Amino acid sequence: ISEVTRAHNLTLHMDGARFANAIVGAGFTNMSSEASDSLLNPPLRYTPADITWRAGVDILSFGATKNGAMAAEAVIFFNRNLAETFHFRRKRGGHLFSKMRFLSAQLEAYITDNLWRRNASHANKMAAKLADGLNSIPGVNLLHPVEANEIFAELPEAVIQGLYGEGFQFYRWEGEGSTIVRLVTAFNTREEDVAAFIETAKRYSTPAYSPAMGELTGV
Repeated sequence: ISEVTRAHNLTLHMDGARFANAIVGAGFTNMSSEASDSLLNPPLRYTPADITWRAGVDILSFGATKNGAMAAEAVIFFNRNLAETFHFRRKRGGHLFSKMRFLSAQLEAYITDNLWRRNASHANKMAAKLADGLNSIPGVNLLHPVEANEIFAELPEAVIQGLYGEGFQFYRWEGEGSTIVRLVTAFNTREEDVAAFIETAKRYSTPAYSPAMGELTGV
């Protein structure tokens, strides 16, 4: 992509809403040789620099809202000339809040002690556990490799209805009636919640189970 933008004198912006999840996924992350445990600080193949400015990215939206922060993102310019008028553009676009510093202060905590990486690593781990569990259920089809904290899967309608009935919330990805769903884990997803989702999906996938009656039939 960067080769095309350079050839046409265009600026390249990277949407980094899930930047942390992307970089810790697939073994992407260790920005230093510091000692780290394998769960929260997985060893890196690439640094953030490798997949941003070194790859030709001019501007990065460094997302935090989807990884533990509240309404806080950072716009990072690798070309300083592009940043000169940005504070005016931000205000004109309606993105300058009164007392913005209280929102921005979250970013300091976010990057301290690699919190952003640890949050993303946990979310990715929960997604992997969920995917493994779903993959063992008859009738469930994982549509894409799970490389971060999102799962796209095709579920039997009985399983979808059963999960909704048990209080689980998720989207039908292609609208009402679709059996393709998107499942997202987060920094605060608990292992017991993942286990409960898998157990419930297994229960409603049983051919003898009738969601309408809420009980086993034919036994």
